[in-house]
Amino acid sequence: MTSLDKAQLIELLAYPRKRIVQSMELKFCPHAGFFNTSDEQCLNCHQGMECIWMNHNDELVAVEKKSVQELKQQLLIAVDFIDSSLTPHHLSRRNCECENCVWLRRVQKVLDVQ
Repeated sequence: MTSLDKAQLIELLAYPRKRIVQSMELKFCPHAGFFNTSDEQCLNCHQGMECIWMNHNDELVAVEKKSVQELKQQLLIAVDFIDSSLTPHHLSRRNCECENCVWLRRVQKVLDVQ
């Protein structure tokens, strides 16, 4: 895999970052969205997976140091998140041009090729 391919995987993380942050309710979070493995409140929070994902893939994280396999795994988690947020209207994704469906098709195309 070339560095360009790795760069493409990293670029694909931008959209789920935006969507996950938009979906999070951080007003009452004592850690401002930074998952704390020793805090009981974090362990029982309904946003735990989103916080963990963001803590591993935020713009401040050196994702370029991650392996291609790690980047693929993080993209698959993001795919699950985006896919779960779709309404039944999106059952025919091939015809849908919303940001979510376009991003999902882009990721699928990149991951299928590699």
